[in-house]
Amino acid sequence: MTALEIQIAEIVDYTPQMRRVVFAGEAVARYAAHRPCVPNIKIYFPRPGEPIDLPVTDERGRWAFVGDQRSRVRTYTVRWLDEENSRMAIDFVRHGDEGLASAWVERISVGDKLGALGGGGLVLKPGGYAVMFGDETALPAISDTLEHMPAGQTGQVFIEVAAESGIHELAKPEGITVTWLPRGGKPAGSTRLLIQAMENLSVPEGFADMSAVHLWVSAESEVVRFARKWAAMVGIGRANRLIIGYWHRDLNEVAYGKLSDHDRVRDEMDYERPGHEEDHRHDHDHAH
Repeated sequence: MTALEIQIAEIVDYTPQMRRVVFAGEAVARYAAHRPCVPNIKIYFPRPGEPIDLPVTDERGRWAFVGDQRSRVRTYTVRWLDEENSRMAIDFVRHGDEGLASAWVERISVGDKLGALGGGGLVLKPGGYAVMFGDETALPAISDTLEHMPAGQTGQVFIEVAAESGIHELAKPEGITVTWLPRGGKPAGSTRLLIQAMENLSVPEGFADMSAVHLWVSAESEVVRFARKWAAMVGIGRANRLIIGYWHRDLNEVAYGKLSDHDRVRDEMDYERPGHEEDHRHDHDHAH
């Protein structure tokens, strides 16, 4: 698809750490019409204080990035998409203003624009016993997944957040329990809360052999690397797990993707949301 300029219509801080940015208008309608457009969106940030300089495609339809353009692409979750009214929301973690995305989200106003370069991505396969682990960078994806689960889905979700002020109500099936893990203001990536939650996980007797557990993990690199070893140890098969690193505490997203492909491996869960399948995978790097 052609790069689009999507415009901010509303800004909502629904916790001290999470800012929802709502985009609206004809460009959102054009984005929504180009399948797949969920669950993830590749967005393109302008240079600070400059007009947006959208990339173009080459004769093969691939992005022809020039200069630093590739380094300004990030992947986020589409928190919700209202196709009828041409509105779309993306949630951003607020954690200072040092990085490209962090600085942008702290300084935005209604009317500002971002680039939209396309969407797609894998999601947790419904059924079985769902188990999800993530920090606040994964919160939008967790929330979206919960809202799309079948009504009878059962399972457990563990979410690490900066502080108790980040805890809020989530829409979910009745059979899903959510456990919040506040880290008491400690720096992101400095605790073992999610790792300890995995080590202490208890599932219902009918799923004790873990063969029917569907596992989803997205967080800092150390957590996802532990999760993969843990999953193999307890008997969760590759086809039943989707484990992707969203960030690395010592690297930016571009460097993390180049160095270790966000800690992904082959043969893990390959499931796309019905109606949003694609023939050729987008890379699934993710910012938050």
